[in-house]
Amino acid sequence: MDLNLKYRLGIGRLVKKRDKTFGEMAFNTRFLTLFEQDLEERNEKKRKAFELESKKRLLPLEIEATPGHLVNSEMREKALSEFIKKQSLPRRAVIQSAKRIAAKQGEAAGKAFSDKKLGELDKKLDEYKVNIFSKYPEVDISFANETAVAKYDAAATAEAAKMAEIEAEFEKQKQNDLKKAAERMKAKNAKLQVNLDAYNAQLQQQYAANTSKLDDGMIMGIKNMKMYFSGIKAVDDLSFDIKEGDIFGLIGPNGAGKTTLFNCITQFYKADAGEIYYRDRFGNVIDLRDYQSHNVANTGIIRTFQNLALVPFISVLDNLMVGAHIYYNSDLFHQFLHTRKMKYEEKANRDAALDILERLGLTEYKDLLPTSLSYGALKKVELARTLMTKPRLIILDEPAAGLNDAETEELSEIIRKIRDDYECTIFLVEHDMNLVMNVCDTVCAISFGKKLAIGTPEEIQTNPLVQEAYLGHGEEEGE
Repeated sequence: MDLNLKYRLGIGRLVKKRDKTFGEMAFNTRFLTLFEQDLEERNEKKRKAFELESKKRLLPLEIEATPGHLVNSEMREKALSEFIKKQSLPRRAVIQSAKRIAAKQGEAAGKAFSDKKLGELDKKLDEYKVNIFSKYPEVDISFANETAVAKYDAAATAEAAKMAEIEAEFEKQKQNDLKKAAERMKAKNAKLQVNLDAYNAQLQQQYAANTSKLDDGMIMGIKNMKMYFSGIKAVDDLSFDIKEGDIFGLIGPNGAGKTTLFNCITQFYKADAGEIYYRDRFGNVIDLRDYQSHNVANTGIIRTFQNLALVPFISVLDNLMVGAHIYYNSDLFHQFLHTRKMKYEEKANRDAALDILERLGLTEYKDLLPTSLSYGALKKVELARTLMTKPRLIILDEPAAGLNDAETEELSEIIRKIRDDYECTIFLVEHDMNLVMNVCDTVCAISFGKKLAIGTPEEIQTNPLVQEAYLGHGEEEGE
């Protein structure tokens, strides 16, 4: 049977049901946190509205209880500040005009103009001060009306008690709403768990024959991979395993078949022969040949390309959120009506994106367009976007291409940080030997599609076959 047809009619249907169920359970797990945040935001709006109304009610009493000289002083200060602010623009215009006159007619003419116009403005300010002091005179009485003070204190105490009562009501209602929501989510997840277990049981039967094809501790196994183009052997009977949690490097001369292998793994190409086994997030050993290219990302395999693929007309933060599209559970109905589920998903993904940017030291770029960033920063943003998919295996195609030495060193630190902090495996193709040898745990060297050697960076550097095919003969270099 055609592999694509097999995927659509068999395993693929079960995988889609399982992944959708798993996604719904994951969303329900986050729902309570998002719901609590939503309740807090609503309560905060109500709290601020009450505080504003409370201040309006207390203001007349506060003014009455405040000594007259203090009230008038504050009113004068406020009025004068506003008048001086209004005069700032005319004064600036006078100074600019005086500079132009001085440039044409001399310093004396400019100073005369400035003195005259600024003097007029100063006169208006003095007249305004007189009016203000007349309206809000300096009052000699410096004590407050004791009755008014007592009245204000009583009102303020009553408002504070009312605020405390409202706060208690907010908290009680919040806990009640959270309890009901938790019960709903528990019931929903119980039903979903039954379905998830059933789907996983069926898939485990489907995948049972694959279990022996991949050793324990390995996340991927390439078995006898072959890919030919019009007789050219781009990948020629290639086999190797990738250990879970490793940074695995693939090196080889130009045309060795590295990118072709990546395309076969991610199903952009269907290999002519061979097997590609991968341990998914559920512990099942799956054959990636059963998948179509656009479904590979759902397994936890994410890839970057040699050329940048960021969206240029949206912000860096929004570019990261685009990377989470495969995990959205809200369908067209939720999107069209802008339901709470859709808003919660948007918030959860935004929070996740901000956290990733902060961890990778990219927060300063979050609101900028990619077109305004350096090439090195764009490479880091593209790496950050891969993390939005919660990957198990990240495939990097020449991530250091176009970077200088300092940027490459920074990239190597980010790659290690991603592996350690996000507990994922890194599989990279790279021509920069310094990066490969510094960051990789295991390196596989290939030439003309065939494996030359595999081992630690030190073992690869000293391997004579690698030196001959990739680095060249030592004697010839000496000549």
